[in-house]
Amino acid sequence: MNKMNCWKTTLAGILGAVTLGVQAADVEIKPLRGQEVVRVCADAYNLPYSNKELEGFDNKIAEIIGEELGLPVEYYWFPQRMGFARNTINRPNPEGGGYMCDIAFNIPTKSDMYLTSDPYFRSIEGMVYRADDGYELNSMEDIAKVSKEVKPLRIGIFDRALTTKPLIDLGLREQLTYFNIQPGGVADNPGRTLIGSENSIASGDLDVVMIWGPIGSYYANTSTEVPMKFVPLNELTDRYVFEFSAGFRRADKRWRDVVNAIFEKRKDDIEAILAEYHLPSLDNVVPQSERRVRVFE
Repeated sequence: MNKMNCWKTTLAGILGAVTLGVQAADVEIKPLRGQEVVRVCADAYNLPYSNKELEGFDNKIAEIIGEELGLPVEYYWFPQRMGFARNTINRPNPEGGGYMCDIAFNIPTKSDMYLTSDPYFRSIEGMVYRADDGYELNSMEDIAKVSKEVKPLRIGIFDRALTTKPLIDLGLREQLTYFNIQPGGVADNPGRTLIGSENSIASGDLDVVMIWGPIGSYYANTSTEVPMKFVPLNELTDRYVFEFSAGFRRADKRWRDVVNAIFEKRKDDIEAILAEYHLPSLDNVVPQSERRVRVFE
């Protein structure tokens, strides 16, 4: 398998590279006994994943699940941050019995809190910068080079980000501005915070932002007033490519298997949805064995 196929971003590539615990073809796609609705746990202000206007790719994937089961899709909204599982999928419904919701998206495949589906996307960190500033950034070393030869670039980064040490090792410590990954307001979104709001790239207060790939790419590609570029940091190596799944309560293995079967059946449709959101290309991810000592050691 060549590198391009190995690191394909979308569901079809992922499902083709894993061995399913239960073969999708052996699972009948139909509602569970007594299931009358697909109840989704989601964040109302979390594009590109989800929002109340149902504009995120997770919203659209949830609709596919509803279509396949012939069931309506309903949402229980809660900020997707610390305490999300406790307050959503594991929270008993005090009125109707059961739980507040039965499926969550954008869950790390290797999760201690959820039973997870087969992954439906994978990604890596990236960086966003203004397209019209007269320089090109393709790596973290380029940030250091431009900072030395053109001007010191103001870098926005979330506290404890995995790019912190490489940037400091490149002598950029004094140019870093740290942001809280969990801002106070429920409507505060990391992409808007660093890219499209006040004190951000759009306002001119920052020059480059280090951010999770799907978020950075989405906001860069939807920025109309200020043209921006998104670059995946594939130099970070395959060690930092992370997979994401749908999440379930640990007892809900049958429900997980049904969703896996839907993912397999509709993988082309899900791949097309993800393509609309410009997820980072992983075609040129550096293997861990080839990482450069200068940046990471």
